[in-house]
Amino acid sequence: MLIKKYSVNENHCDKDGKIKLSALQLFMQECAGEDFDSYGITGSEMRKNGMAFVLTRVAFDIYNEICAGDVVEVLTAHDHIEGISLVREFVITSQKGYCCRATTIWILLNLGTRRIMRPTALEHYPPTLNLFKEQVEYEKRVFTKDESPEPVCDILIDSSYIDENGHVNNTYYQDFVAKAVEGRYCDRFLSHIQISYLHEIFEGESITVSGIFEDDVARLRAENGDKYSFEAVVKFRSKQ
Repeated sequence: MLIKKYSVNENHCDKDGKIKLSALQLFMQECAGEDFDSYGITGSEMRKNGMAFVLTRVAFDIYNEICAGDVVEVLTAHDHIEGISLVREFVITSQKGYCCRATTIWILLNLGTRRIMRPTALEHYPPTLNLFKEQVEYEKRVFTKDESPEPVCDILIDSSYIDENGHVNNTYYQDFVAKAVEGRYCDRFLSHIQISYLHEIFEGESITVSGIFEDDVARLRAENGDKYSFEAVVKFRSKQ
């Protein structure tokens, strides 16, 4: 388990001064990396051995806004393992109190074959803490077979999106979702977001994000050629 503080500045925020979830998820990614480093599982050593952690799902429940000038405290713990997946939990607080909770699901990937490996392939196996009784809830089915989401935007993937593992860094998917819902829920409070990472996206590729937009919920998916790259559910509530 690791707890780390971050100062939120304007570079982390949108035009309204509220933190972008991509920036918050970058804090979480850094915090999780340091936690694994403490167990002897460094990213550089993993890449030398041809493996890397890949995020397959993230789900946030959001309770308070985080704005420029805030100092957030990120608590993270490798909670437990479910089959081939590692479950990592996050709690984010600030001087305003409890801001959000997040559950992330990871797999271990062979970088050469792009195949999933079992967590036991790690030389140093992290302890499972089982600190949380429940994970952040997520919807397993985003669309039914007869639904046809409308195209919203196209995104061309350039080198700025790519991480050391050779694909789009998972934090940028939050920006893709934000672009798709931009201008639609300005009078609402973002209370929940989940993203399922279905297929990797690489430099030079282009994705088309489509969605179905209801009063309090946006359901999205991104298509890349003949496959879906991600699906997302975004929920809103009235501002208090």
